Amino acid sequence: MMNKNRAEQYKKTQINTSSPGKLLLMLYQGAIKFSKLAIKNIEADEIEASHKNIIKVQNIVLELKSTLDKEKGGQLADQLEKLYDFIYQELLQANLKKDIEHLNNIIPLLEELYTSYKEIVLKQKSPELKRVNLGG
Repeated sequence: MMNKNRAEQYKKTQINTSSPGKLLLMLYQGAIKFSKLAIKNIEADEIEASHKNIIKVQNIVLELKSTLDKEKGGQLADQLEKLYDFIYQELLQANLKKDIEHLNNIIPLLEELYTSYKEIVLKQKSPELKRVNLGG
């Protein structure tokens, strides 16, 4: 119990002190992690656990979508919104059908987005400037 509390405190501190770019990367990492866990849950016939993990990914996708700045992001923000909508629909189908194919459709997309944003964040010189403003 003590280690769990320390881990939770560490996560909270990491979130509260991270730059917007780092937070975005953490969201993508979480979406990828929980998608992969949901696949393992479905394969192990752990229906409730798979449901919980898919819901976590859905919440992350909704958060990512809510951070889009359509004025500044323009066409890129519109494309990201469509991609997030597709991912969300795949998550709904995965959860309804307990079908890993839908999760396998989105994991490469999430990994590609993570990799792209990671390159952008790492190219930023100043920690204060580590903001990702490409529609997200």
